[in-house]
Amino acid sequence: MFNGVLRSVLIASAAMASLAQASPARDLEAAVQRDQVAFILVTEPGAPGTEQARLLIRQTMNRVDNSALVELDRSNSANAGLVAKFRLAGAPVPLILVAARNGVLAGGLPAADATPDKLLAVVPSPKKAEVIQLLQAGKAVFIAISRKSMSARAGATSACAAACAQLKDQGATVGIDLDDPREAEFLAQLSVDRAAKEPVTLVVNPQGQIAGTYAGATDVASLVQAATRRVGGCCPSTAQGGSQSCAPAKK
Repeated sequence: MFNGVLRSVLIASAAMASLAQASPARDLEAAVQRDQVAFILVTEPGAPGTEQARLLIRQTMNRVDNSALVELDRSNSANAGLVAKFRLAGAPVPLILVAARNGVLAGGLPAADATPDKLLAVVPSPKKAEVIQLLQAGKAVFIAISRKSMSARAGATSACAAACAQLKDQGATVGIDLDDPREAEFLAQLSVDRAAKEPVTLVVNPQGQIAGTYAGATDVASLVQAATRRVGGCCPSTAQGGSQSCAPAKK
């Protein structure tokens, strides 16, 4: 009997230790390793509506393949790094953030304003997540859009590669297949016609603004010039589908 009681105590202690070691940062790292979309519930003790927000996230997760719920108590000093990184100190809570499968923070909503449909709209496509990640790293992005059957595809791709070489580590290329159904919404946000007959190249400057749009084979000098040009005004169009800020949050 004593052995049975001791075994129960040891199991309970191990479970408590495991719980104590759990952290939102590690949970987010695990979500990336598992290729999961992470819904981050930001809260603090006594925040009204937390349970409803948790239920809302679970309802949304039922519509997203391979997703995870990560809870972040911003009052916990152990989470200070994430609070600073995501700029959460003055945010209304509960707040729901969405991290893409590559770990990039794609956006979020106050729980009071969120619905499953609104949260799903924040989840980025794979290529959009890649673009956001590059912008957050401060790079210009050449989005090369085409389909395999296009004869000018190789030339457009080569021009992007040459432009990246001139920009050294300040530029990157993201290729999108016009026939990829996962990217249909992102292409619509970029105002790209999926019935296009020749490649389309979009140049996104480091501020997240679309600084140039080119059809067919593209001149390398024009791509480089567009990548280093800031568009006047406040983001008439962006590669992130947003309208509130020109600059992506830096990591």
